[in-house]
Amino acid sequence: MKLPPFFCCLVLCLTSLSCDRHTELKREIAALDATLKTDESATRQYDKDIAALGGREGLMHLLEQGQIKENQLRPLEFVNGPRERKLSAIETEFAKLKPAAEAFKAAQPK
Repeated sequence: MKLPPFFCCLVLCLTSLSCDRHTELKREIAALDATLKTDESATRQYDKDIAALGGREGLMHLLEQGQIKENQLRPLEFVNGPRERKLSAIETEFAKLKPAAEAFKAAQPK
């Protein structure tokens, strides 16, 4: 059985630690405890901030507003298509007329 020798070794190691190591471990534990307390304090503050902004219901409200805005913008996407085609047709006509306009300008006496 490997279990009893392991426990014997563990007990031997823990009982034979020097006093210097105990103070070092206590300092590390105190530092970790202080870090834990500041983290808990920050977590509580985040929870308060989230609750002040509406909590989980606030997220649902934002999602609903996003969906409403998306529904409002969707029809505008279809309106721009015909306008862009008309603008493209006008630009094509101007491109066709430009050489004639330049030739007319060149033919005019100054």
